[in-house]
Amino acid sequence: MASCLPSSIPIPHPQYSASIPNPQYSASVPNSVHTLIAAMKNLQSTLTLWSTSRASPDAVSDAYMQFGVGFNAVVWAFEGSGVDTSDLHQIPARLRAVLETCLGEDPSPAALEMYQPRIRQQLYELLQGLKAKQGAWRSAVAAGL
Repeated sequence: MASCLPSSIPIPHPQYSASIPNPQYSASVPNSVHTLIAAMKNLQSTLTLWSTSRASPDAVSDAYMQFGVGFNAVVWAFEGSGVDTSDLHQIPARLRAVLETCLGEDPSPAALEMYQPRIRQQLYELLQGLKAKQGAWRSAVAAGL
């Protein structure tokens, strides 16, 4: 099966001054994280539907794209606030690789069960990375506002 997932999600690199956070970005961090978490849940739900043939691989691709949009918004928000996110940039590509392999299987709960631990691991690493950045973001906001 040819992959229907996008080959990559471009990672934005906003221009910012690390010493002077931009309030526009700082205010968007909570909203962008919330949107990303919703996209992650949607991706997992769509995969569950795929496993029972109630969603197509294209639907999974659409959910992955929503995840990518949410991820990029989080990167913009944190980096615009002066918080480096380069350690998170490879997570979408790793997630995509697992999804491609999973979608190469015939849809079934067993197929999803086989790949679900690796999918969850990537999402968990992303959440842990975001959690680790909260303190730096709060400090940047407090220092710059």
